[in-house]
Amino acid sequence: MEAEIVYFDPSIPKILVSKILKTLWKKVVLSRMGPITHKKNYYFELENPNEVLTKTLLGGICGSDLHLIDLDFALNVTPMIVPSPSPGHLGHECVCQIVETGKEVSKLKIGDRVVVQKGPSCFLHQQDNLCPRCDEGDFCLCEKAGQFADFTEYYAAGGWGTGFKYHENQLIALPDEITNDQAILIEPLSCSLRGVLRAKLQAEDNVLVIGAGTMGLCTLASIKAINPDVNTSVMVKYDFQAEAARKLGADEVIIGKDIEEYLGDKTNAVKYHGFLGNKTYIGGFDLIFDCVGTASTIQNSLRWAKGKGKVMVLGIDFKQGKLDYTPVWYQEVDLKGVFGHGTEDWKGERKSTFEIVIELLLTKKIPPTISEIITHRYNIFDYKEAIEVAFNKKKNQAIKVIFDYDF
Repeated sequence: MEAEIVYFDPSIPKILVSKILKTLWKKVVLSRMGPITHKKNYYFELENPNEVLTKTLLGGICGSDLHLIDLDFALNVTPMIVPSPSPGHLGHECVCQIVETGKEVSKLKIGDRVVVQKGPSCFLHQQDNLCPRCDEGDFCLCEKAGQFADFTEYYAAGGWGTGFKYHENQLIALPDEITNDQAILIEPLSCSLRGVLRAKLQAEDNVLVIGAGTMGLCTLASIKAINPDVNTSVMVKYDFQAEAARKLGADEVIIGKDIEEYLGDKTNAVKYHGFLGNKTYIGGFDLIFDCVGTASTIQNSLRWAKGKGKVMVLGIDFKQGKLDYTPVWYQEVDLKGVFGHGTEDWKGERKSTFEIVIELLLTKKIPPTISEIITHRYNIFDYKEAIEVAFNKKKNQAIKVIFDYDF
């Protein structure tokens, strides 16, 4: 099967040269000299009896994709040190349809619509000898994933191409009631839901969500699905994000500059000033979801959480950063992170995060209107324009930008 795909070439010389040139020529990342490669005749074939070939229906542009494309990462952080598949196929937010199956595929059939949930892990490469994390169902935390980096055909991405090849264990079939637009959000919803479940929400919690991009809005939807009575405030940068947050049930919407007034009025936090304009707070939110994930937002989250409060980091930054972590011990704030999705405790049984999100969509606890956060659609031929729109959120009022292969 021939496919037209866009992928990331992780060649270190190409990355270093592009990083240097980017200081003078920002669009080098989308030029032929950059790491983004467009191929019209990329070939996939079945080599394993448990494999399937798919055609892509929708593919999402994720924040992590944009970090890679913009070379917005440091080479000394853990994700860049652990080996990963090469080339780096983009588009782990993906809805596709099966067009061919291997002889031993038993869970899926030609014509099934599916979403993609697993990357390199024991689940795909050595199911008879799972590492401890995969044995618990947390395949995103596989302790042997770096050892499987050469298995590029099992990379959990493919949304940036007209077709792809997967192992059947990577895929979950979609009910007919789930639209493609809802399905493209199952992956980011699963990441946010995992954070919400780990946070163990209480009905009386006063919660802040920092960020109102895809991850922030999916987190808001997940909070309201699990505990609709929780008072949830969302901190936004732009008016169009505020409107989206209100539609998804935010109790309060805070423009960034208004956070100090809100902390005092709504949480009774007391502000203290230090030298050189430094300030911190005693008291604050019970629980904060940082859906941006930079050093500054994490530092603010720690200072805006009350004593024994919690901070969940859902946003991703591929750079090391300096922050004041003293609230972790001075105010006994719990700091936790979320990477991807896996298997959760749900109503007395263990279920994949994807399956739980599908259940919440079917029961409308996550409203069908979640798909309204999709603001822009492009064909893969116009991938450069799609990327530029996703980069310039304010100018284009962009939240979720996707590739639509019927567009």
